[in-house]
Amino acid sequence: MGAKLSIFYFLVQITFNFLLIKCHSYLCAVNILEVYVMDYGNTALKIAVFQNATMKTVYRSNKEDCLKLDWSNKLIVLSNVASKEFSLALQEKGAKIIEITTDFSASFTSAYNSMNTLGVDRFCNVEAMSISGRKGNLLCIDIGTCVKFDLLDKRKVYCGGSISPGLDLRFKSLNDYTARLPLLEKKSFRSLNGKSTDESILSGVILGLEAEIFKRIEWYEAQYDDLTIFVTGGDTSYFDFHQKSNIFADENLTLKGIYSIFCNHAQ
Repeated sequence: MGAKLSIFYFLVQITFNFLLIKCHSYLCAVNILEVYVMDYGNTALKIAVFQNATMKTVYRSNKEDCLKLDWSNKLIVLSNVASKEFSLALQEKGAKIIEITTDFSASFTSAYNSMNTLGVDRFCNVEAMSISGRKGNLLCIDIGTCVKFDLLDKRKVYCGGSISPGLDLRFKSLNDYTARLPLLEKKSFRSLNGKSTDESILSGVILGLEAEIFKRIEWYEAQYDDLTIFVTGGDTSYFDFHQKSNIFADENLTLKGIYSIFCNHAQ
């Protein structure tokens, strides 16, 4: 699996680098050499700094800390599913904002019935798969506030997917809708049988969601041959994906998709 994984990432990087070269030519022509790419989700803000069309730095932040910085005359490309006020606040700080929407051009076609309601993070994840250089059917699993599956078929047609509650929502719902169950923090847990109420909740939530994810993967593999799976999102580390050779983790998948859509738009 190690050799296969290395070859896969090499091919992905070649394809992404080719995209960066094309985008760099345009940015140089308009004298823009630094771009801040932001993925503002329901619970986290992730920022990538592209210099000369190369991803130099990736870091996590939050709305409050981000807005303390001086954004004067900086170009920010934003995927925002959390707060419209955030983009307005960045503009007030002097930033030049390009906010990605599903109306932007992408490198795939879509069979989704309501693109105007599709989350822009899902849109960007599909774009990142589309430019990955990987052939065949491609499946993204984004594990964060929600767990989102999205399929791009071998014809580069987006076929839709699914949305279900993520870990935090499951822990919170047990606390909100029962009289006595506590609200737990996320942590790794691998035991099938909890020896306390806390452990029973951890087993039910962590292993229950893992079972859901892997059962859905089985369904996809039964229906779609030559399937490659991309896993991303802040809660990926709580699950054991090492057992399958066709699953590849990419914590920056959404950021790559945002930048690719920006390049399509800019050109």
